[in-house]
Amino acid sequence: MNRRRALACVGSVLLAGCLSESTSGGSDPAASNATNGTTTTTTTEQPNTSTGTPASPTLEIPAENHCPSFGDSRVVCSVDADDGTTLQMVPSKTRVDLPKATVSFTLRNETGATFTTNYYGWSVSKRVDGEWFHIAPQIVPEPAMMLESGDSHTWTLTIDNTDLDAASARSQGTDDIALVGLGGGTYAFGIDGWFQKGGYENAIGVAARFELNGDDLELAPTADLEVVGRNGDEKRVRQGDGGETFVATRIDESEAEDPRRVLPEEAVRLPALRNLLASFESGVEMVRLDTEQTGPFSTDMGVIEYEGETYRITPVDV
Repeated sequence: MNRRRALACVGSVLLAGCLSESTSGGSDPAASNATNGTTTTTTTEQPNTSTGTPASPTLEIPAENHCPSFGDSRVVCSVDADDGTTLQMVPSKTRVDLPKATVSFTLRNETGATFTTNYYGWSVSKRVDGEWFHIAPQIVPEPAMMLESGDSHTWTLTIDNTDLDAASARSQGTDDIALVGLGGGTYAFGIDGWFQKGGYENAIGVAARFELNGDDLELAPTADLEVVGRNGDEKRVRQGDGGETFVATRIDESEAEDPRRVLPEEAVRLPALRNLLASFESGVEMVRLDTEQTGPFSTDMGVIEYEGETYRITPVDV
């Protein structure tokens, strides 16, 4: 059987690339003004008196975004919000300690208009070297949900690093979320949506930053990974009954054109990628993995950069 598929971490399904912190909060210079030395983008729309459709609210959003971007959406970030911000994500804590921690995030809508969103579509991202990387989830159901003005919605995020085999790429719900495999660092929790008048083409992101105090995440193989053998600088491993085969080869950085950077927090959620990367050790230049759990896939093969090393991930026809 021809299995020309590659790990999604090197394709569009898993990683769409890192997110820049400096993504502009607004694109219309004419709509910007100076308030206390801070450039803001103001959105103002009048009600449709013929149809009774509510107007989109007036929001002042800093031009420089300090949270992850949501595509081309403008973003309301918690570090720029104050008591007068009518749409915001409010964290219960801004700093918590690993290996176990709980923090809640409340989306508040006081805009006078209904905010359409998807409570399953929450996003956790990590900031590393000035860039944001989406961590979870990777698979999300897509119902539309309405947050009326004056209402709020709260997600409670529980982080527990005691069992890394429980890490998952899937969305876990709309209220209580359990995430495994987050190392210390700067994170953000957010969601996007739109107002009825503006439509989804004018979506707005809402996010809150928080810090996790603790050790870096160390990637280890899944508990059911078996080492089959080693021949020189090549190592072969197996997970479960096999069925799919992938090879990871360590290559020189000069052989790679724009490799995609992968964080441990991303790799731990994909068993195949996790077992490939965690199987490298001193003297090993190639790992061959037979696995029954491949995780999300795309049609792209690619090259990744992980922990300062560059790897080419390829599927093998069996």
